[in-house]
Amino acid sequence: MNLHEKCLLRYLQNPDELAYSTHILKLNNFILEKQFILKNFVAKSGLFDYTERVE
Repeated sequence: MNLHEKCLLRYLQNPDELAYSTHILKLNNFILEKQFILKNFVAKSGLFDYTERVE
């Protein structure tokens, strides 16, 4: 069972906790987004050569 399923199950069992479950999902999505950015862009930024060659 993943985090989204756990939050849905928690909501169905305790509808009053919808705000908490929504906050957890938003936080999880934020962390996943940051990990994606770090993995795919920041880690590869050292591969770019920004200097221009003058001949």
